[in-house]
Amino acid sequence: MTPREERLAENEILFRQVNERIVELTDRWGGNLDLVCECANDQCTSRIELKLDEYERIRQNPRLFALLPGHEIPGIEDVVERTERYVVVEKHAETRDLVESADPRS
Repeated sequence: MTPREERLAENEILFRQVNERIVELTDRWGGNLDLVCECANDQCTSRIELKLDEYERIRQNPRLFALLPGHEIPGIEDVVERTERYVVVEKHAETRDLVESADPRS
């Protein structure tokens, strides 16, 4: 793993940790979650709206991240799902150990 790949993965991990905290503090009786984009850009302040069940489904796999369309970086991740509101990316093999070890659900 290159230092760039590691840094970008760590950015996504940080945004996912923020979203985990948002979910913990949010009423879980349906509705939408107002989350941060989990892209690798550490300057991104964009918001992403997901339903709780969408977020939970994505989070079942620690290698998956929810991003706004257009925020994906093909060199480090693959788009595995595309909707009008968000895309789901899976980290490449080089950074999988890093993102899996940072996941408290693993």
